[in-house]
Formats: sequence, structure tokens, C-alpha cells
Amino acid sequence: MQVRSRNQASPDIADFYNIKVKSIWRGFRQEHYSFWAICVYFMFEYVRPQSIYPSIDIIPWAQIALLVSVVAVFLDKSTKWVDSPENKYLFLFVLVVVLSGIFAFRPSASWADKDLLINWVLVYFLVINIVNTEKRLFIFVLLYLLFSFKMAQHGFFSWASRGFEFASWGLAGPSGWFNNSGEYAIQMLIFSFLSMSFVIALRSQWSRLKKWFFYFMPVTGVFAVIGSSSRGAQLALAVIGVVLLFKRKGGFKSLLILVAAAVALFYLLPDEQLLRFQEMGSDKTSLQRLSYWKFGLQVMNDNPLLGIGYGNWLDYFLFEKPEGLRGGISLPHNIFIQAGSELGYAGLLCFVIMVSYVFILNARTRTMVRETDNRFLFYLSYGMDAGLLGYIVAGFFVTVLYYPFFWVQMAMTVALYNIAKDFNHAREHSIRPEADNIVKARAATQ
Repeated sequence: MQVRSRNQASPDIADFYNIKVKSIWRGFRQEHYSFWAICVYFMFEYVRPQSIYPSIDIIPWAQIALLVSVVAVFLDKSTKWVDSPENKYLFLFVLVVVLSGIFAFRPSASWADKDLLINWVLVYFLVINIVNTEKRLFIFVLLYLLFSFKMAQHGFFSWASRGFEFASWGLAGPSGWFNNSGEYAIQMLIFSFLSMSFVIALRSQWSRLKKWFFYFMPVTGVFAVIGSSSRGAQLALAVIGVVLLFKRKGGFKSLLILVAAAVALFYLLPDEQLLRFQEMGSDKTSLQRLSYWKFGLQVMNDNPLLGIGYGNWLDYFLFEKPEGLRGGISLPHNIFIQAGSELGYAGLLCFVIMVSYVFILNARTRTMVRETDNRFLFYLSYGMDAGLLGYIVAGFFVTVLYYPFFWVQMAMTVALYNIAKDFNHAREHSIRPEADNIVKARAATQ
């Protein structure tokens, strides 16, 4: 069922890129309710109004929106099965998870965590199949940025209200996936560079007021990362900055920008945070993480094929009680150690392949649209790359394999690639008749 007024034409994509709010709203209203449902799901996961207003937290809003989307996608005539090699790698990863659960140290623990993986698999397939046009992608990305902006500006003003001073707890987002400062900082990393790519792609079409509104997005995101007190996320911010500057191939100019950014970051970071970087590798937190990594590597080598089982880290940790770590219970604090210890080298390999293929798809997207004037699709692929790079670097220090970061990035990348492929295909077919006419005209004159 397509919800569209007979007397109301679909707004042009140029109106979307110009951020004409009425056109965007009209375009959103004309979309199928499968698209509405997946957008509502992300609102409840990222903004979490049910936490802001406890009076409405009486039903599982996000889960209901996701189920509506699952049902509605089969009624949306515009959707078709999106075939991607990433689908096969994801199925293989899920197969490893299932097998690791069957042969787990404690299978009941794997079964108890089944909903977590099922959720992200559903989100992935819904996004890549529903977000299937350039207009839907634009609306989806815009909403994703606005949802994250809610967190970013809250963090920015919270840090500003304490005079940009250091606090051991850093900053936090809404309850749920982003309540901890480390997880919050990763989302702010992803948001910062996705919003930056959005701005670079479309700013030439905006009024001054619109420019300043969207400029504020990456600024608040970067400040939120700095104010989060998360060393892993701050290190990721620096790594992304260096990589992007080298991609510019600006020579001495890029070097000057890098030095200026490093000096600015040095003065922005509170003294206590600089001290934490100086102690990195030797302070109590670092030494504890190193011990968990060492234990995780031992677990991987002792259980090389399928690991100790999906969701089994804590149970196995309590059983083994590794020497030097008996005083506390913690997670592996590394996404690769988490994958390898619980799913073995088979699961780790699948995860690395999925991550690598995201970068490959983004590179292919840029190749397809490089010669066109579609700056939105082109620069969005860079934003996806930067966000995933930030997740990888920061993920070396936190246990976030089954948080939304990677699964949503992967879904958006596959959707972007397929839309770029359709765009390129349509462009080639529109050029070909013109070329044929030119050839015929030349032949007629000979």
C-alpha cells in the first residue's frame, strides 16, 4: 500500500537537498508505512523518548515498530530482495553463532542472548530492503543525524555547563545503548563524520541559516567525543583526522592543518585527560584491559574453532577465575577479542570479512558516482568509512560487538551502494539514447 495523494506530485530530490522542510515532510508522508516504521524504530532506539517521559514507557515501542516494519515490508510493492555478498557473510556469521551456541561452554547463556543478534539481523535486512531509493536514503540519513544530534547537543552543553572541565564519568547519552560514556563517544564519532560528509556534499545549496544549523552538528559531535573522557574514542578521532588529511593529498597544507588540529585538541583537552593519555598502558585501567586481552587470547587458542560460545564470556570467566583477575568480573574490552573468544577464529574471520567488505562497498560506490554530479552519494560513502574506522579504533577498548554501531553502519553502506548502482544504471540508460541519436544524425549526413 503506497500512501500518496493523487493530486500531489512527489517532491523533487533537489528540494530535499535544499532542505525544504515542507517538501521533505511531504515526501516522507508519501512513503510506504514500512519506511515510517523503520524510522520510528530508530527514533525510539536513539532518542529514547520513553526514557525522557516515563509515563509512556508502558509498552516496548522500539520492538513494536520493528515488528510493524517486518510485516509492512512484504506489503511494500517498491521493495525487492537486495542481493549483496555482505548478506552471505552475515548468514555465515550467524551460522557460526548458532554452532558456537550449540557447542558452548553453557548453551543456556547463548540461548538467553538470542534476541540481541536476531534484532540486528532484522534491522540490517529491513534497512537494506526498505531504504531503496535516493529520496528514502536522504530522509533516513537526515533523521539519523537529527536523532544523534539530540545526543550531541546535550553532551556539548553539559560539558560547557561545567566549564569544559574534566570529569571521570565523562558524558552520557540516553539510557540504553549510549548510556555509558564509551559507547556514547563511539556514536558521537560516527555522527560527527557522517554529518560532516552531509555538510560537504550539500552546503552549496543552503542558505546561511541552514549552513550554520548543520555546521553545528559535527562541531557538537567532536566536542562530545572530547568531553566524554573516553581515551579510545579520542584516539579514534585523531586517527580519522590523520587518515582524512592524507586522503586529501594536500601536501604541506594538509600537514599544517594536521598540526593546527593537534594543537587545538591539546588545548581543548583538560589537564586530567592529558595525564590519562600519558599514563596509557601503565595505569590500573590499562593494565586491567591488557590482562583481559591476554586471557581472551588464551581462550581463543584453547577453543580455536567455535570459541567458548556466543554470550558465554562471563560464565566462562567465573568458571576459570584467571589469576590476577579474581577480584572483579569484566568483559573483554575489545571487539576482536570478544568475537574470537566467544566464536573462535571462525567467528573472528567472518567479522573481519564483513568489516572489510564495508570499506570495499564504499570504495565501489565512489567509483560508480565519481563522474556524476551526485555529491550526496559520493561524500556519504566517505562518512561511512570514517564512522566505521572510528568504531574499529575505539572498539579496541570496549565491548561493543553487539551494539548498534557496526550493524547499522553495514546496513546503511549496503543500502547506499545499491542506490548508487541504481542511480548509475539509470544515468547510463539516459545517456545511451542521446549517444545513439548523435550517431544516427552523423550517419544521415554522410
